[in-house]
Amino acid sequence: MKRIVFWMVALLLMSGVAMAQGNRQGGRQQMDPKTRAQRMTERMVKEYSLNEDQKQQLLDVNLAWVEKMAANQGRHSKDDKAARMTKEEREKKAAEMKKSREDYDAQLKKILTKEQYDSYVKKQAEREKQMKEGRQNRQKRQG
Repeated sequence: MKRIVFWMVALLLMSGVAMAQGNRQGGRQQMDPKTRAQRMTERMVKEYSLNEDQKQQLLDVNLAWVEKMAANQGRHSKDDKAARMTKEEREKKAAEMKKSREDYDAQLKKILTKEQYDSYVKKQAEREKQMKEGRQNRQKRQG
């Protein structure tokens, strides 16, 4: 009897751990653009102390940005089209995304005060540095 209870508890714990892992990849990609834009806006309102007028303007800009990025989404499986893109196509797509980012930043500059925008630029640089370090760490583990 004790063995049965032991195995049932062990099985229950293992299934709980497996379920807790869930689908970690793609969690953000599954979010619809409107929800993602709202979350981005709320985070930025808190980080940069924006007023209601700025918040509404930012929500509109973020929604347009997220929809554009969703249309250009570059994360695909190995068998997908992105894996077969030529170097020129990848460079063209990267240039388009860079231009979109510059346009987005220009719109933010119009909405935010100088201090808020400076804080935003500093925070973005920190995030980019963290992402770069994360990519390098993943490459070291894979290589």
